[in-house]
Amino acid sequence: MIAQTWRALPPGWPRRGWRDRLGVALSNPALVRPVFSVLRRFAPVLRVGRRVIVSNHADVVEVLRRDTDFTIAEVNGARMARWSGTFILGTDRGEVYERESGVLQRAASVDDLERVRAIVVGAAAPLLETAQPTGRLDVVNGLARVVATRVVGDYFGTPGPDDGSTMRWMRALFDGVFLDDSPRAREAASLAVAEQRPYMEHLIATTRAARAAGEPVPDTVLSRLVAMGEDEPWLDDDAVRRCVNGLMVGALETTSKTVTHVVDELLRHPEALAAARRVALDGDLDTVRGYAWEALRFRPHGILLVRHCARDTTLGRRATQVPAGTRVMVSTISAMFDEAAFPQAGRLRPDRPDDRYVHFGHGLHACFGRHINAVQVTELVAAVVRLPGLRRAEGAEGRISYDGPFPDRLIVEFDPPGAAVPGPLAKAEASR
Repeated sequence: MIAQTWRALPPGWPRRGWRDRLGVALSNPALVRPVFSVLRRFAPVLRVGRRVIVSNHADVVEVLRRDTDFTIAEVNGARMARWSGTFILGTDRGEVYERESGVLQRAASVDDLERVRAIVVGAAAPLLETAQPTGRLDVVNGLARVVATRVVGDYFGTPGPDDGSTMRWMRALFDGVFLDDSPRAREAASLAVAEQRPYMEHLIATTRAARAAGEPVPDTVLSRLVAMGEDEPWLDDDAVRRCVNGLMVGALETTSKTVTHVVDELLRHPEALAAARRVALDGDLDTVRGYAWEALRFRPHGILLVRHCARDTTLGRRATQVPAGTRVMVSTISAMFDEAAFPQAGRLRPDRPDDRYVHFGHGLHACFGRHINAVQVTELVAAVVRLPGLRRAEGAEGRISYDGPFPDRLIVEFDPPGAAVPGPLAKAEASR
């Protein structure tokens, strides 16, 4: 019933086609990593016509750091404005960026991380309890995507009419803003906007009216922004809507995909899985995060970031010419297999410095929710790896099923309470 609810689509909601499946196949790390290993050695800044591909760690970080030379508005700005509203992830350095990022940092403060942790743990517990009798769990729609939706509802303050609606809206808007400008994606995003925008406008207006009447309102990112608007004339209802929307769009599917890919990759590394389980049971969440970021390095939630070259410049040790107007594609997966930054890159090592990773970008446009994601991902991965005898389900169920670029199912099995025969991981641990 739960899975049917979250996969349900309204009438006319477009299904995925062969282009989406091809895109997932071509982003498979097993296919792209060997290609990028060649590029890092022979052409770390490869120029092909009006496109440049950047593959080593130092050059990737340089592109992301040089945010006035390599800009983002030309990449994300128009589509973000069309579907979600102008937001800092589609805005370059300047007065608007500084003003809005400052407000958002106050509204979604790093001081809230323990509150976010409590929401994640509280939302995950009944889902895991429901899975206990069968010893089966859908990592996507039975845990990660559901918990991320609850964070959007309880912390950001936008629960939606129901979980399923929020999931549909955020998947379509993320796709339309960041990934796909096809007719199918535009139709899906249009349907999402038609449903979601009136909901958001009503929620904001209701919150503002309650505050004006002196009535109590929940302490959420949305209600904080509404309160700030009383002293910031530019922060009207529409500005609140697009700021919250921008946070939501990046919060749900990124978290779900990250957790799913981490679990999938740990299942490919049994020794790392057993070690991650031990530290999770010991409550060592910092080391769990180390295993998560390493597993994600092997199977990231995205392999490229795109920037626009704003002026003629050079890039890299070889001073490769990059003309104005060039699309610059930086490969984050390649950067994180560069031996110069990740010694013994083929090994899954949880002791690497956090600041080497570029999972969530770098510089001005590093993912705004990266601190929240660090809490969510760590807690959810820890919850899964603590399950005794964790293993893949047999056959296709035990492999990630995708809806376009988004994971839509990954079934794992574990030993339910009172199981007579422990799973292979539990056997391995018992023999130590």
